Amino acid sequence: MNKIIFLVMCVGLVSCSQKPTPQPAIQLTSSPQITPAPSPTPRDTFEVDAWVDNPTPSQDSRVTIYGSLIKNGVHLGGMAMQATWPDETQERGVPNCSVQVIYGSGVCTADAGDYAPGVFVPITVKFEYGGLTHIGHTGFTPQ
Repeated sequence: MNKIIFLVMCVGLVSCSQKPTPQPAIQLTSSPQITPAPSPTPRDTFEVDAWVDNPTPSQDSRVTIYGSLIKNGVHLGGMAMQATWPDETQERGVPNCSVQVIYGSGVCTADAGDYAPGVFVPITVKFEYGGLTHIGHTGFTPQ
């Protein structure tokens, strides 16, 4: 009798157990990932600020010429500034003044007495930066 009970229990247990259903194999595939294109970088904006300390100097004074190159609102330094104005004694094409820009501004001087009273003296200020030439203008009229 023990044997029959044991046999019934074994059959019952075997019939109740479930066989594990095979899991589908996981397939790894390499799909291209979509990467967004980088947004365009805004272009740098440059501005040349050129000015004189006195736009109407007396004949016996000197005029101080200033120039700054501004990139995206920041005054730059560490490059050369060239300033050119009419001068009969100066060789054509050679700047009257070439200075290193320190603390954001280049500084040059011109004698107002070298020019006729009431005649505007144009000044061109030039910076070479990043492979580009940046130009500004100012001037003075001697009195």
